[in-house]
Amino acid sequence: MTEVNTHIPVMLNEIKKFIPDEKKINIIDATFGGGSYSKEFLENFEVENLIAIDRDPITNIFAQSLKKRFSNFSLVNDCFSNIDNIANKTINNKKFDIIIFDLGLSSNQLDNPNRGFSFKDDGPLDMNMGNSKVIASDIINKFSEKKLSEIFFTLGEERFAKKIARNIIKIRKIKFIKTTKDLSDLIHETIPSFIAKKSKINPATKTFQALRIYVNDELNELKIALNKSIELLSNNGKIIVVSFQSLEDRIVKDFFNHNSGKRWRS
Repeated sequence: MTEVNTHIPVMLNEIKKFIPDEKKINIIDATFGGGSYSKEFLENFEVENLIAIDRDPITNIFAQSLKKRFSNFSLVNDCFSNIDNIANKTINNKKFDIIIFDLGLSSNQLDNPNRGFSFKDDGPLDMNMGNSKVIASDIINKFSEKKLSEIFFTLGEERFAKKIARNIIKIRKIKFIKTTKDLSDLIHETIPSFIAKKSKINPATKTFQALRIYVNDELNELKIALNKSIELLSNNGKIIVVSFQSLEDRIVKDFFNHNSGKRWRS
């Protein structure tokens, strides 16, 4: 089966407004995904070098056509927390005009049931984006009730975290919780129906988000990558971040506030 890129960045047109078009530029696309940003930059701007980073091995498939067309493009399969080593090994002693992060899941990951990211389609409880030390089923079936509750509350801001964790412990004594449907059904049965009906999101959304963030250590990855990116910027260079959930947003805003001289937290 041939993999086809289904991910379209929703902020692409807005991002383009921040890209210099009057000079040659060096770019790091720190979240390559399906390659839409890299493709846009390579085709429509004067790019000297573009380094793309993505921890997901599937991105090699989406990078093939760009590698054939552009000699100034390279993709590195690694976590973006290693952005400094990646940049120095790929193009030694270069500074970058643009470093862009588009955070969260891509459609290519979410739409594939075998990756285990979605509660809409049944699949294995995985959620590994690449280079992770644990998968979601390990967490659900091995972690303590206290630790599960902490993960769901801290990383998913789930108000029913304790109740969901308690029910997981109860169910896993009877059977192994191995699929996304197993977990989604359990969550639906745990959260009161009158609460679920009032919510604008699926009852499983926050728990699945928490698991994905924990499996991939996403918040620590982001903090490390942002702090390292400063040292890679050229004069008047820009770090551009697209974030879609509050935990990431807080980290990004605190980073920009701190490094622009503001003393308050967002």
